[in-house]
Amino acid sequence: MAFRFALFGFLLFILSNCQDKKTTPQVPIETSKTSIKEGFKQKITERITHKNVVKKLTEYGKYNPENRVLLETDFGNIEIELYNETPLHRANFIQIVKRGFLSTTLFYRVAKNFVIQGGNSDGWEMSRKKRQIGDYQIPAEFNSKFKHDYGQVAMARLWGEANPEKKSSPWEFYIVVDTKGAHHLNGEHTIIGRVTKGMDVAKKISLVEVDKSEWPRKDIPIKASIIK
Repeated sequence: MAFRFALFGFLLFILSNCQDKKTTPQVPIETSKTSIKEGFKQKITERITHKNVVKKLTEYGKYNPENRVLLETDFGNIEIELYNETPLHRANFIQIVKRGFLSTTLFYRVAKNFVIQGGNSDGWEMSRKKRQIGDYQIPAEFNSKFKHDYGQVAMARLWGEANPEKKSSPWEFYIVVDTKGAHHLNGEHTIIGRVTKGMDVAKKISLVEVDKSEWPRKDIPIKASIIK
């Protein structure tokens, strides 16, 4: 079933000129804080904001060192390894998995022979989770070591004058499904990890029927969890 996000007014993502005129608003959520004695059990403290994002994600990353994520879909499973070289993005991705945010979202955009994009939906529960977690963007963590090769995972972002520092959305991510890569995006979006298993699943998703806006005609829900 195709859907439209009324809130997606500014998130400009990438096809052809790397732009898409749909975005989600930056709405508050609560971040989590853990202690070693509690075995990484999360405690909600305060919401993440543009001012405290670096401090909060650094703190969260210190006590939540996981870097492997499982995405379950109706097409099969995708396993992702997150890069420690992008610590803020790693910590954020682990957080939105542990907080259950990603499990309220879909693979909601399929750009044929290019990328599949996930991390959003039109569901009420997803909006509630965003309000809990915070209102923020993540400072870019570009690393010349990582390129937009086949199977790489990166974060979407606002484009244009609204985001000259190329900060990342904390929610929307994409997987490169073009076997030749998407190297025109190098230095434009922060690459956060790679698919270690399940690119055949990603390719299946990339072949689904979509409408003129690249929205799949049938929902592709995501269930996300940490691989221990």
